Amino acid sequence: MSPASGSRYSKHDVSPVYEYRPKPLPDGSGIGKQNHLPEATGTSNTVLKDDFPSLSCQSGYKGPWPDPRRTQFEPLRVEEETESCASLLHHDLSRKVNISYSVDEYKPTQERSPQISTSTGDSVDDLQAVIKPFDICPVKTGTLVMLKPSLLVKNREKRNEMKRSMEGESGIVLRSGMVLLKNYLSLSDQVKIAKTCRELGLASGGFYQPGYRDGAKLNLKMMCLGKNWDPESGNYGDLRPFDCAAPPGIPRQFYLLVEKAIKDSHALIQQKVRVSRVEDILPSMSPNICIVNFYSASGRLGLHQDRDESPESLQRGLPVVSFSIGDAAEFLYGDQRDVDKAEKVELESGDVLIFGGKSRHIFHGVTAIKPNTAPKALLEETNLRPGRLNLTFREY
Repeated sequence: MSPASGSRYSKHDVSPVYEYRPKPLPDGSGIGKQNHLPEATGTSNTVLKDDFPSLSCQSGYKGPWPDPRRTQFEPLRVEEETESCASLLHHDLSRKVNISYSVDEYKPTQERSPQISTSTGDSVDDLQAVIKPFDICPVKTGTLVMLKPSLLVKNREKRNEMKRSMEGESGIVLRSGMVLLKNYLSLSDQVKIAKTCRELGLASGGFYQPGYRDGAKLNLKMMCLGKNWDPESGNYGDLRPFDCAAPPGIPRQFYLLVEKAIKDSHALIQQKVRVSRVEDILPSMSPNICIVNFYSASGRLGLHQDRDESPESLQRGLPVVSFSIGDAAEFLYGDQRDVDKAEKVELESGDVLIFGGKSRHIFHGVTAIKPNTAPKALLEETNLRPGRLNLTFREY
């Protein structure tokens, strides 16, 4: 689920930035041979261009960079700062990261690296933590030997899974346009989903911890598929603002599971409600967006509405389809942003929740993750971290 949309600020806090133009020395010498130092564009905060390659993704300067040992600088005031995706290292930064380098203090980069800082006081470790890959299924380390389950245990797990699947075939119609398919995803499907999300999450555009410019962080890790969703602005885009990474595409396997879940929900509604046109209650949709959230044991998500898709999608009531993998979660939903008036349902590993039509704009959230509730067979196959993996599909 995505948090409530809407930017927290109507305008960005902008501070003056100074740029410098190279000026030839009196002896006629000018810009030296090309090196890899950044263009000087600041007064106090410093960072090497090579330390953060994403800073060059939208730079207008093509090089060669001036050699500070052979160059004098003439200050030029820039009246207005231009903000781009390359100027934000993560959602917490409200100002552009300034680049400065002192000629007098210059030493080769292998001897001295400029200090990295931001106008909000973030440290180097903070910046690296934002872009560090997050592995939802870390490889086991050490010499601990894990015994494989016996054939008897495996057969018992399979029987239990078949029993749960048969019991959950009918599903539950929670309200108009809202269906819960219990134990819908087989264990093999859950394993494939977890492993696929791990591969995508470690690559470019993978998992990160989203936050806001005032320093607030969402209590989860997030990855977008198809289009990137920005929690700060509530907008979808082709690139992730803080590192210009393009989101991975939605795997066909996921698409087919969503399509099947909607068809089975239609059959359930027909059986329970006896309507002539089931799509008037729960429309069909072809997902081109997926938000993947990983909640740790302390993960939470407050009551919110999903209202950032296109006006046409929202007007038609195209549904949100949610997959739950791992530990169970307490899920709240209701017509108001009021926890006391909200209804509660437990979402377990393998459950699929769908809400569209009249229920498309319900307030919903996750109040608690129940530890040690994930299927043991799933953990043995994937080594999934303690917590809940949640995929929400929608059509933009």
